[in-house]
Amino acid sequence: MKNNRAVIVQCRLSSTRLPGKALKDLCGKPVLAWVLSSMKKVSADKYFVATDEDSYDSLKAICDQYGFECFKGDLNDVLKRFCDLIKTLKVKTIIRATADNPFLFTQAAELSARDFEERNKNSNHCDYLTWTGLPHGSGVEIFSAQSLLKAAQETNDPYDHEHVGPALYNHKDKYKCEFIQAPSKFNHPHLRTTIDTYSDYLRAMRIAEHLLKNSFSFGDLIPEEKIIEAANDNLVKNPVILIPSVKKGQGTGHLHRCLSIAINKEFFVYIPENKSLLECDSIINEYIDRGLNKNQIITKLPDESYKAIFVTDDFITWDQDLENLKNNKMIISIDEGAAKTAFADYLLDIIPSISNKRKSNLTDVDFISKAKNVRDFKSKGKNISQVLICLGGEDPAGLSIPAVKAISALHPEYKITLVESASCKKDSLPTYPNVQVVEAIPNLKEELYKYDLVITHYGLTAFESRSAQTAVILLPTTELHKELAKKYDFAFVEDSKVSKESMAQALKSPNLFYLPQEEESADENKEEIKKNLPDFIEYLARGQKLKCPVCDKDNLKADPIISRNSTRTYRRCQNCGMVYISWTADQDKKYQKTYFFEEYKKQYGKTYQEDFENIKGQGIRRLHEIKSINPLLKDKSILDIGCAYGPFLSAAQDFSLNPFGTDISEDAVKYVQNQLGIPASLAAFPEIDVSKEFGLLEFDIVTMWYVIEHFKNLDAVLSKVSSIVKKSGIFAFSTPSGEGISAKADKDHFYTISPTDHYSVWEPSRAKNILRRYGFEVVKIVSTGHHPERFPSIRKKNSQKGSAYWKLIDTISKTRKLGDTMEIYCRKIK
Repeated sequence: MKNNRAVIVQCRLSSTRLPGKALKDLCGKPVLAWVLSSMKKVSADKYFVATDEDSYDSLKAICDQYGFECFKGDLNDVLKRFCDLIKTLKVKTIIRATADNPFLFTQAAELSARDFEERNKNSNHCDYLTWTGLPHGSGVEIFSAQSLLKAAQETNDPYDHEHVGPALYNHKDKYKCEFIQAPSKFNHPHLRTTIDTYSDYLRAMRIAEHLLKNSFSFGDLIPEEKIIEAANDNLVKNPVILIPSVKKGQGTGHLHRCLSIAINKEFFVYIPENKSLLECDSIINEYIDRGLNKNQIITKLPDESYKAIFVTDDFITWDQDLENLKNNKMIISIDEGAAKTAFADYLLDIIPSISNKRKSNLTDVDFISKAKNVRDFKSKGKNISQVLICLGGEDPAGLSIPAVKAISALHPEYKITLVESASCKKDSLPTYPNVQVVEAIPNLKEELYKYDLVITHYGLTAFESRSAQTAVILLPTTELHKELAKKYDFAFVEDSKVSKESMAQALKSPNLFYLPQEEESADENKEEIKKNLPDFIEYLARGQKLKCPVCDKDNLKADPIISRNSTRTYRRCQNCGMVYISWTADQDKKYQKTYFFEEYKKQYGKTYQEDFENIKGQGIRRLHEIKSINPLLKDKSILDIGCAYGPFLSAAQDFSLNPFGTDISEDAVKYVQNQLGIPASLAAFPEIDVSKEFGLLEFDIVTMWYVIEHFKNLDAVLSKVSSIVKKSGIFAFSTPSGEGISAKADKDHFYTISPTDHYSVWEPSRAKNILRRYGFEVVKIVSTGHHPERFPSIRKKNSQKGSAYWKLIDTISKTRKLGDTMEIYCRKIK
């Protein structure tokens, strides 16, 4: 049935930002094919691609394949190109799409076209219509063919001629143009589905992959909600890019490890065009043969419009490398060898080293994947007949041939397999009757069990060989490698020339075979905990990178590291001095009923309500501290932020204050309102409108008891507090102290056991300067939470509570203000 419509897809191949983007591969099909397949599902009488002379021949076959005619016109005057095509058509309505939008909302296109046509059936004439709020790249434009022809004759504006729609909607005095907010099901303006840049192309690949692996085939009518779901997928919104070392002289292990992760998790792998690792292409092809998608290999990094999670496995990350990594969501570094590692949000050490001056977040050799195939030690024992010599793809020290000579001279009966390397090619080797030279062995880890002895250097192959229960001898490629071999109980060759004598000594080493402890292997019921590196990297990639909660700045130089642990990284802000969580794998807590009951009881042995009177007692003491600053408390207004079940509010009421509370726990707020009879609001801070909730613009006193450390944005919190405290009023809060005995005695332990939702760690020595920014003068700091048992000397002497030494340490703790918590009392001065 004729409907007087034409679909016209605008396309050219001469884009400056991403040349030839319409022909780029998108999961096996060119981008243009995705566009045409979508738009063919929109009903029309005619389907055209409007291109230019130079692009025509490259596009014609694809147009024919998907039922579109191909029209060639002016390259730069796109408006003229459209008008020249429209003059050949006998239609009223034009539906315009562009060839860089592969994920068009076909249902939205059809409905908006009907909307346009309905408006033109009555007196509400419409020349142009588009739905707003769709993902950027999923919408179309609808306009009157005759209106566009008329508008083109009336405008000489270069911008109008470079585009199409502006000829109408930039002249609303002449043409009726409608920008209609899309229905809610289509309205997702924060999403981006177009392909304008290389970064967009990477995002589009992820969207297409998500759709194809979730029951859709190319050419299917894909519902809009599925495109939205794909665009919101974690792998799309938070792309992970693995960055292995592909530099000559640094081995091939980094590349193998990254490709192994990528093939498992579909992450991107960055291989720069200036790579110098000779074996790089052949290794990549090996993994492509094993199932790696070639589109996972990228040669450029995305820009700031598509910030990625970078996983560096590049031996040493130099300063010049960091310039390329500046547009990041986070940086995870594996076995990082750089002296300065503050750039890394997370440091994971897998291959043990001699001694790192810096602390990693996690060191765990169990992430070296173990061989599934294991040598049959029961039948073969310590007998050796098959030997593998494998020194990586490069063997920069040139030890392969000396190793062959030494082992052959000692045991000519051994059958030796030598893996050739960049410095040891098959054609250049002398002939040995007992030596077979082979190219790189695919999936080497699962082939190691076939050998009785593996001769290699310190690295992944050494540990994988151990897991396959073969004998291992390490060659001294460097003095450091020799030290590492000693430290981790490997048999090794002492002589850097790999003499026959030193090889003989290595063969006699008690560390030649490294077998699991008999009692462990005999325990068949023991649960084996498997560490999976791809899964762990995926877990880390879901973490959060945070800025200083006070300054909220991206600094050119990373803030210095204070502490690292397996789920968090702490830094000190270089601007204000605040210690804060800069990266966390922990999920945000929800402060609901369980938080005050189960979690509180787990920490303190009783529920929050069971501890109500004790907490209220602390509130009474705090009110006396406030009274020492301002003796006239009667009828003063006081707002307790994070009031929980109201023990402090109850104490304030006893002091004849006028109390108000706010909390985000519905159960807690109801308790305060109904059981205590105190005004309380279920509202988040600082978003709360206090004048609306309580009828007051300002308060005489504002308090937060063990609340302030829970905010990710302290600047907004302290600014709001400053705005609602009267001049000369009081702001008081309690929080853990970063200068208490626990932090001083064992800093890393202090931060490891710190609650995961304590985003800032306050220190008495820096609190005054921070609070002064917000118009507060610190009047007093009270050191609380004194624990003599946390002093190392108490543990060393095994002193008991109540003893003379215990009392002495308790006095010292209070005198020197070494409590693990503190209370800060401020006065508003401006």
